[in-house]
Amino acid sequence: MAAAYIAHEPQDCLRTAFAASRATPSSMKWLLLAVAARAGMGPDCDPLDRKCTLPAPQREPCVWVGPHDGKWLRIVDREDVDPSAPRPCPPVGSASDHDQSIVYAAIASFRDSICPDTITNMFLRAKYPDRIRVAVIQQNLPEDVDCLEKYCEDARIAQKLPKDAPCPRRGQISIKRFSSEEAKGPTWARAQDTDMLPDSAEFCLRTDSHMTFAQDWDTLQIEQWYDAKNEYAVLSTYVADSTNLNDDGSMKNVNGVWEVPHLCSIQWENGHVRNMQAKAARLLKKPKLTTLWAAGLSFSRCHAERTVPYDPYTPYIFWGEEFSRTARFFTHGYDIYTPPKTLIAHDYKHTQGDPTHFKWNGRGGPRLNRNQTIIKARDAANKRIWTLLGMPGGDPSMVGSLGKYGLGTKRSLDDLIKFTGINLRNRTVDGPTGNSRCGNIDWVPWNCGSWASDALEHLHNSVTPPKSLHDDLAREIWRGEKVVAHEAELVEHFIAKEARQLVEEARVVGSDIRHLEHVAAERLPLPEDESLNVVTVLVGLFCLWTSYKACRAVFDRGNKANQKALGLPVAKEV
Repeated sequence: MAAAYIAHEPQDCLRTAFAASRATPSSMKWLLLAVAARAGMGPDCDPLDRKCTLPAPQREPCVWVGPHDGKWLRIVDREDVDPSAPRPCPPVGSASDHDQSIVYAAIASFRDSICPDTITNMFLRAKYPDRIRVAVIQQNLPEDVDCLEKYCEDARIAQKLPKDAPCPRRGQISIKRFSSEEAKGPTWARAQDTDMLPDSAEFCLRTDSHMTFAQDWDTLQIEQWYDAKNEYAVLSTYVADSTNLNDDGSMKNVNGVWEVPHLCSIQWENGHVRNMQAKAARLLKKPKLTTLWAAGLSFSRCHAERTVPYDPYTPYIFWGEEFSRTARFFTHGYDIYTPPKTLIAHDYKHTQGDPTHFKWNGRGGPRLNRNQTIIKARDAANKRIWTLLGMPGGDPSMVGSLGKYGLGTKRSLDDLIKFTGINLRNRTVDGPTGNSRCGNIDWVPWNCGSWASDALEHLHNSVTPPKSLHDDLAREIWRGEKVVAHEAELVEHFIAKEARQLVEEARVVGSDIRHLEHVAAERLPLPEDESLNVVTVLVGLFCLWTSYKACRAVFDRGNKANQKALGLPVAKEV
C-alpha cells in the first residue's frame, strides 16, 4: 500500500527571517538576516526548543505538521537537549562492513505488468548486484505478463543473448505463482514469502512491484539505516513518486531541500487505524523517528522480518495491515524511521489509475462484498487484529493463540498508546490536531542489553532461522560491552566442550555400528544381498536413534548451561 505525499514550496522554511527583514530599516536588514542565518533559527526560537512552532529555519531539519500545529516544526533530537537521555541499542558494525552482505527484497505483485521492470531496475541500479536476492509473490491470470519470464526475456535482449540462453541472475530470484482468483489481500500475499528468506540475508527490503531505484541504492540504503544508530531501526514511509528520481538514477533534490514523505498521521477506517497521506520532512541529517510503518517501503536487519513475520491468518485485510505490524514491531523493540532521502520510488502514474493491478479486490480478484465465505473470513481477520491491539470487537481469550504473530514483550500496549497518541481502547487520538504525532518524539527505552534472550527470541520466532546461534552471538559481541564479552566466552567454551564430547560419542557409535554390521553379516541366515539390505535398515534406524539422543542431550545441556552462565533460573529435573 502506498500513497502520495504533500509537497510544499521551499520558501515556507524561510518565512520568518524574511518577514522580520521587511519590518526592519534597510540599514539593519542584512545584518538581521545574517544573524538569523548563522543562528539557524527565527528571532523568537530557542535552538533547543522542541515545541517551537514558528516557521522552520532556513537550513535546519524540519517537518510539516499542518497549519493548526504551526506549519513547519524544527527537529530537535532529545540527545541535543539532554545528553543523559536513554539511547537505542547501537547497531552492530558499520556500513563499510557490508559491501557484500546479502540484501533480500520481497515483492508482492498483483497482476502487475511493471513487475519485470522493477526487478531489472533493482539489479541495474545496485552497486553490488551479485548480493541482491529477490522473492516475488505473483498473483496473475493466465493472460497476464509473468514477472519472471518477462524479466528473463528483457535481460537476454539487454545483454544480446540468444533466446534459449540461461536467464541472467536467475539463481538470485525466487517466485511463487498464484492465480489472482486465489488472492486474499496484501497481508496474506506478503506472508507467503516468509519461507523464502535465505539464512544468509543480512538486510531485508519489503516493497511493491512497480518501483524504481536510485543508483547504488543498496549501499546507500544500508548507510541510511546505520545513520539511525539503532540496531532495531526499520526505515519506512509511503514511497515518493518516481519523478523524485532522475532518469539516470541520481537523486533529485526535491524543492531544493531534499524533501521526503513523512508518515505520521492517521484516521479511522472501518474500525482500524489507517495511515493518512504522508506529510513532509526536509533537510534530514539522519532518519527521523516516527510512529507509523508502511508496507510499500520497509528496510531493516533481517532479524526484524524473522522476529515479526507477516501474519498469514488475516486474509482480505487492507486498512488494518500496517498499524497491526507497527504495533508488533514496536512491542518487539523495533523503531520506525523516516529515511532522509529518496532511494526507492513508486510509479504512481501507471498503477493508481489502473484497476487491473491496483485494486486487488476488483477485476481479476475476489469480489469482497458479494462472497459470504470471503466476508466471514474478513470478519474473523478483523476480530484477530482488534484482539491483537486490545480494541473493541476483539476477543481477549484469543490473545494466547496468536503465538509468534502476537505482540512482543519489550514494550507494552500502553507504551504504544502513549508513544503514538492513538488510544486504541476508545478509538481516539490525542494531539493538537486529533490525528497526528509528527513533531519531536522520543525513543521509548527498553532493556536492549540482554543479547542472549534476544538471540534466542529471534531463533524461536524464525521460520528460517539464522545459520547458527553463533552468528547472532558474534554480532552481539561486537557491541564491545565487557559483560557481554565475558558471557559470550562462557557460552563459547561450553559449545566447544559439548562439540568435543559429541565427536567422541560419534566415534564410539561408529565403532559399535561397524561391529554390528560384522556380527549381523555372519549370523543372519539370509542370502548375502538380502542380509545386506536388512543390516542397512537396522544400522540406519540405530544411527537415527543415536543421533537424536546425542543431539537432544547437547541441546538440553546447552540450554541449562546458557541459563546458568547468565544467572538465570534453571528448572530442576524431576
